[in-house]
Amino acid sequence: MKKPLAITIVQMLIGVFGAAAQISSPTLYVPQVFDVRHYDAELRFANPATRQVVGRVETRVGWNTRVSDPEYKFHLRGLSIDSVFVGKTRVSWTTLGAVAEDTMHHRIVVPGAHDSGSVSTIAIHYSGTMTNEGGSSPWGGVQYDDSVLYALGVGFANASVGATQHWLPCYDHPSDKVTFTGRFTVPDSTWLVASNGIEGPRTPNADGSVTYLWSEARPVATYLLTFAAARFRVLSMPGRVPHVFYVLRRDSTLSARSYRLVPKMTEVYSELYGNYPFDKVGYYNSVKGSMEHQGMIALALSVARSGDTANVTGAHELAHQWFGDCVSPLDFRYAWLTESFATYSECSWLEALRGRTIYLSAVQGKARSYITQIAKSEGIFALEDFPRKAPSSNYPGTIYAKGAVVLAMARAICGDSAFYASLRRYIADHAYGTAVTEDFRRAIEPALGGRTDAFFREWVTGIGWPRLTVDQVSTSDAVEVTITQVQRQTNPAWPIFSTLPLNVLYTRPRDGAPGIDTVDAIVYPDGDGVVRFSCRQLLGVNTGGLVRSLVEITRTTSVSSDNALPSVTYTLAPQPASDDVVIQRSDASTAAKVQIVDLRGTLQTELTFGQGASQLPVDLTELPSGAYRVLVSWKGSQIALPLMVTRGE
Repeated sequence: MKKPLAITIVQMLIGVFGAAAQISSPTLYVPQVFDVRHYDAELRFANPATRQVVGRVETRVGWNTRVSDPEYKFHLRGLSIDSVFVGKTRVSWTTLGAVAEDTMHHRIVVPGAHDSGSVSTIAIHYSGTMTNEGGSSPWGGVQYDDSVLYALGVGFANASVGATQHWLPCYDHPSDKVTFTGRFTVPDSTWLVASNGIEGPRTPNADGSVTYLWSEARPVATYLLTFAAARFRVLSMPGRVPHVFYVLRRDSTLSARSYRLVPKMTEVYSELYGNYPFDKVGYYNSVKGSMEHQGMIALALSVARSGDTANVTGAHELAHQWFGDCVSPLDFRYAWLTESFATYSECSWLEALRGRTIYLSAVQGKARSYITQIAKSEGIFALEDFPRKAPSSNYPGTIYAKGAVVLAMARAICGDSAFYASLRRYIADHAYGTAVTEDFRRAIEPALGGRTDAFFREWVTGIGWPRLTVDQVSTSDAVEVTITQVQRQTNPAWPIFSTLPLNVLYTRPRDGAPGIDTVDAIVYPDGDGVVRFSCRQLLGVNTGGLVRSLVEITRTTSVSSDNALPSVTYTLAPQPASDDVVIQRSDASTAAKVQIVDLRGTLQTELTFGQGASQLPVDLTELPSGAYRVLVSWKGSQIALPLMVTRGE
């Protein structure tokens, strides 16, 4: 398998300094003297409803350096080890760590001297009731729901993150990718089994049971292994690779509709990210939720039953086949390299299906969700190496929503062609191996150019987001606009974001000719986080047709400086808004007319700012998401305040 160069060098040093005794934790990769090459598993489910298993896994282990009597380490939770053999020799094992610890595991000594590159075969026999992560809402691990027995590869709250160890003795860490053969025996031929890779011949047994053979020839991280056993019906759809969907008969019609566009999704992503990296696209319906197992995705039953052909959740999990499956994180500190990319890909799928406007709306929805909900509920932290304890989790919303918007901003800075070329380069360079943030940084650096270091420092390893004030000073023939970052006034640890691609929309007089032009542009702040420009009329900030960025506009102010009348300051907040905003003014001595118009000038709402009133609440519940202008007119003067209305996704 391919690994980052720095990691390969570390592994070479094992031969100098001796075998590392420490096992990798979910958030710390530690080089080992062994490299698992292949798991050949046999699992018998005599009664799937009980989650009982009798299993045997033969593990082929390669040695990275010359060693004598080395240890092989493996994970297994909730099941009993019955016996272990190295070759034909029975050996003992030891268990290290408590069940609650993230590195709880078992060790065996593999006797004898082993040359670098040599391979040992270890067979582990085990049995018991397959378990899951437990807790009040168990997710990762083995479930039996709705007459389906299935395994989800990670947990949201478990210490180990990886949950394949609840059904398979394995080195359950993403750094050690393997090939896999699974032989799953079920009570009779009415049961079907879905798993990773390609299905082989089915074997009827003398007792009436049936054994299903699945083989994954492409390296797979253990957390991406799965199986699902039920009285399934198989739906097939054409495509460049086989597309198969395992559903219960009662769900066939709605599932067929929900999955109808998956072959098109595969084509869209193949064009953006490179050829589909595996031998099939597979899905099975799961009560608990969705998970991107390699070549055999679990899709939430509620989604499959919805009949929604856009199937954004299905698109998210399919995108993981490139980001997470083909290229896996070295350890779970780098889970943003999977979830941010898959969540961004939801938007790119909607763009291909419904156009650019819907793409921008989807990105805007994720930005709003992060700022107004996620950051408030789970805390504010970086995309890489984030905290995992509540209110965060192994997979916090931050690495989904914030990460998707960060990638959308990177696309805007790079340009479409260079951005997607960078993603294809990243996938090609690390295909079927692992990666860390630095690997992605190197892949996109030619496109980001001189902004690369600051972009990663501000958006990936940094915290927070730009909080902006928008100030306009209007004269009879121009508007001077100043956009200022003010986040450090209340959050001193947050950076000034120098790599903020801010989409502004405004009008200006046509050069050398009568008339007005509308300008849709990306502007960048100066070293102090300030943007300044002149225009005829400001139509919107963080709007237009180019990008939606992770920003919060705290207030918008307009000052009329017409010499014929006293100066009046108008302020609009919050921005962006959903259900309502409040307009404030510095001079309440006269009545004023307030109109909200869309960017085509169509009147949406009209109100009166009564004489003596310094504040005017405005109800926006009838306005759809989009960009608007608030026009305030009094005594022959008028100011315009840009207004962005956003709603939940």
